[in-house]
Amino acid sequence: MMSSHKIKTLKNRKELPIIILIVFMILFLGSTSDIFFNIYNIDSLQTSIAPKAIIATGMMLLFITGFFDLSVGSVMGLSGVVTALCLVNGFSVFLSIIFGLLTGVTFGFINGFLIGIVGINHVIATIGTMYVGRGLINVLLEGSARRGVRGFNENFIQIGAGKTFGIYNMFWIMIIVIVVAQLVITKLDLGRKLYFIGGNIDAAKLIGIKVKRTKIIVYVLSGLLAALAGILVTARLEMASRALGSGLELEIIISCLIGGGSIAGGKGTIVGALLGCIFMSLINNSFTLLMISSFWQNIVIGTLLILVIGIDSYLQIKREKA
Repeated sequence: MMSSHKIKTLKNRKELPIIILIVFMILFLGSTSDIFFNIYNIDSLQTSIAPKAIIATGMMLLFITGFFDLSVGSVMGLSGVVTALCLVNGFSVFLSIIFGLLTGVTFGFINGFLIGIVGINHVIATIGTMYVGRGLINVLLEGSARRGVRGFNENFIQIGAGKTFGIYNMFWIMIIVIVVAQLVITKLDLGRKLYFIGGNIDAAKLIGIKVKRTKIIVYVLSGLLAALAGILVTARLEMASRALGSGLELEIIISCLIGGGSIAGGKGTIVGALLGCIFMSLINNSFTLLMISSFWQNIVIGTLLILVIGIDSYLQIKREKA
């Protein structure tokens, strides 16, 4: 039997509502679809959750700080394309991945510089880099390569499509990212700084936190993780295309909000971001299993976005009044 203290602790966990939603979705889909627990569907869920959760990890770091990044989908796509082009032009797998990751780091630094140093609003700045990133994808894939880039080294493909102990390698990489990021925000000084900045940016400056530098760091991390996700998906699909990462940013934002993040900053956990991605992947999976038209998917995602932002804003107003 669980002690009353353990039960109370469980009830007080911010992730409890999303855990309940996930359990409900699993029970619902398991009872309405004969193939939900099929190995092929489980594999599909793994490859859906892993890249989203990796990007959501970087996004949640930003949420905790009081910011977000609308360019992650474009950075994901561009990093995948850069890696793919390097591979087909004779670069080693290692160097190709490095160039892909550097693409994400570069965009993250630009975002951090524009927001932290120049002082541009984070929504405007990341919308700008989102369009730049998507434009660069179109430029790089112009002409004969417009249908996508293929023909990769088998060692590269195994990074995304290979399995270890029956679990996709990209899922293992996601677990490592989640664990490291959770340790960073709970055990390291950087994590405390993020919560301080998100809670009260003026107070954070008064106690000596270098806010501008911290903004650059978290945006670089966001860009790096978006690039990593793009590389993994490119390896999994064995192709880099124009559509890679398109429109993904809103789903990532919803995942973080559902997982306990707040647009006002100062709250959120990496585990919550993972749970949010699991829930969103289950939502998407339900459309396939129940054979519901994909046209409804955008309606559901848009409705969820309105609901979670509305609830978050309402709770923020209550906290400010209190």
